[in-house]
Amino acid sequence: MPIFTAGSIKLDADLFVFDKDGLMFDSEQFWIEMINARCRELLSMISPDETLRWASLMGADTVLTADGEPRTTFVDPLGVCAVASPLEESTITAGYLVALRGCPWHEARAAAVSFLERSNLILDLKKALKPQPGFIGLMRRLAELKLPYGIATSDNFERTRDSMVLYGFWEDVRFVVTPEEVKNGKPAPDMLLYISEKTGVPPERIAMVGDSYVDVKMASNAGSIGIGVSTDPEMRKKMKPYASAVLDSLAEIVI
Repeated sequence: MPIFTAGSIKLDADLFVFDKDGLMFDSEQFWIEMINARCRELLSMISPDETLRWASLMGADTVLTADGEPRTTFVDPLGVCAVASPLEESTITAGYLVALRGCPWHEARAAAVSFLERSNLILDLKKALKPQPGFIGLMRRLAELKLPYGIATSDNFERTRDSMVLYGFWEDVRFVVTPEEVKNGKPAPDMLLYISEKTGVPPERIAMVGDSYVDVKMASNAGSIGIGVSTDPEMRKKMKPYASAVLDSLAEIVI
């Protein structure tokens, strides 16, 4: 029964579940590098203007430099790139290709899936993954105490694995749950209920830590402990009805 403090609040739980993007790593930097990688691949398939329109559809402000390299300066945190699952992103991209080329749906879908896989391979994780304050220290502390934790993310399994491998924490991750494994994504309780079923830990003994109100709302819907981490005033306001604690950074979680 690990006892920990979240800010000034003392809590206890048997299992920790973390979101990934935005919580462990700087979301904006990751989204920017991901859009740039996507655009590099798209430029081999469609025209520069069509590529930039795709980026705009994803919620990104992107231009091409004089040497033809994509340069993204902003990604909407509520846009497709930021919140859509890989499956949703491929579906939207396939629809875009149908609108552009009038090709059959099955061809557009296959092209979109292949394009996303190729762009994932050229994404420079070292450049994209800037750790958030407190992330490395908290992961080390969990490993030191041999406390179980896992990840519930809207990202895919492979990139989640590679992200944790990059910082040397993959061997300590007990599980990764993605939208593909449940019927409903966040803020529905499905992910946490699935984790509870698989681990045998009751939902009320699970601490869900996330940087969005959908993470703590998911925890509330599942009857779990919700811990929100954000410095954005609007996000903190959205979190408070559902969270046991709202923190500025992961460094405020002390075990």
